[in-house]
Amino acid sequence: MSEDVFVYRIDTANIIVSVSDNWHSFAYDNAWDSGLQPESVVGYRLWDFIQDIETRHLYQTILDRVRAGKRCRPIPFRCDSPAVRRFLELQFKALPDGQIEITSRIIRTEARNSVRLLDTDTPRSADILVICSMCKKIRVSPDQWDEIEEGLIQLRLFENDLMPSLSHGLCPVCFQVAMAELDEFDTPNK
Repeated sequence: MSEDVFVYRIDTANIIVSVSDNWHSFAYDNAWDSGLQPESVVGYRLWDFIQDIETRHLYQTILDRVRAGKRCRPIPFRCDSPAVRRFLELQFKALPDGQIEITSRIIRTEARNSVRLLDTDTPRSADILVICSMCKKIRVSPDQWDEIEEGLIQLRLFENDLMPSLSHGLCPVCFQVAMAELDEFDTPNK
């Protein structure tokens, strides 16, 4: 399997039943931020790793459609580390017995100056900043989402000793695009 392709499978209860051999190294390279070690995810529910309601809704909608025999084209998303922007696509494939194979493929990467906000070892304040699960923009106001670097400047977070804690969500644009794509590709698998 390619270094740029990561696969995991879930059962009908959305419990992770397997991960590709390279999945663990990708999790570590991407500043894995769970109390659980990446090699220990098998046996846990997918929802243990997706906290926000919008992203859960999107995934549940996709899983329901795939299990119903409908296809879904690859969904673009970002999975950044402090020093690398990673542009990926997510593909879902129905397997026998209601299992689903989820494949993440890196399309391209871009180096950047390290962003302290994304470093899991950075001390955090009690403040919470919402980051989009799909595009990695941060919410700078109720109606505005910006790229991380721009948002940090606008919110003047470089002046703080502590970075805010991160909470994930979906910006309105990513939520609408994902749901529209699902509706557009609502045809049976062949």
